[in-house]
Amino acid sequence: LMNDDMKIKTPNWLDEMSQWALRSEIGVVGAKLLRANHTIQHAGIVLGLSGFMGHIYLNAPEDYWGLLGSVNWYRNFLAVTGACQMMRRSLFNQVGGYDEGYTLAFGDIDFCIRIHELGYQNIYTPFAELYHFEGKTRGYTTPVDDILLGFEKMSQYMIQPDPYFSPNLSYSRIPKCELSSNTEDARKAQIETRRQFYLSQQ
Repeated sequence: LMNDDMKIKTPNWLDEMSQWALRSEIGVVGAKLLRANHTIQHAGIVLGLSGFMGHIYLNAPEDYWGLLGSVNWYRNFLAVTGACQMMRRSLFNQVGGYDEGYTLAFGDIDFCIRIHELGYQNIYTPFAELYHFEGKTRGYTTPVDDILLGFEKMSQYMIQPDPYFSPNLSYSRIPKCELSSNTEDARKAQIETRRQFYLSQQ
């Protein structure tokens, strides 16, 4: 699956992604996506990030190395962006594809979670690099209804510690050592505050 606002950077990106997608234990494969200015647009998705869910290391330099490690490492995540995803057709069909209740956003994350719940590993590869000119075709507005549906369907994954994220780090796009913000109560409060904000936008 690929958006129409992409440009290939790594010539062998398709071989790189398919070698993982063909493995029996792998569910969804995601790529490293860069903005036109060579900053990170996608290097994996963390549930609970900033009180909802989001891209780790967003807008960091393309070879960033932070407390979660390098953007140039293979890594498992609960979810990877649908802007560029690869999976076996059998898995896509097994979970019924994307939930069409989402108009535009977060259906990709919902999809990855359903694959994860079947016991498969979702993986990010930094060796398939593409430019993502995000918003060029659809604009930058995210439907509030999609956000609220995301809260409704995936809140439990936001509250629980993300199994692929360090319990010693803050749930922020550029993580810090901040243990006080990483308790279940702190995450619940942050999630509810953000949910109430979007409810007020309806």
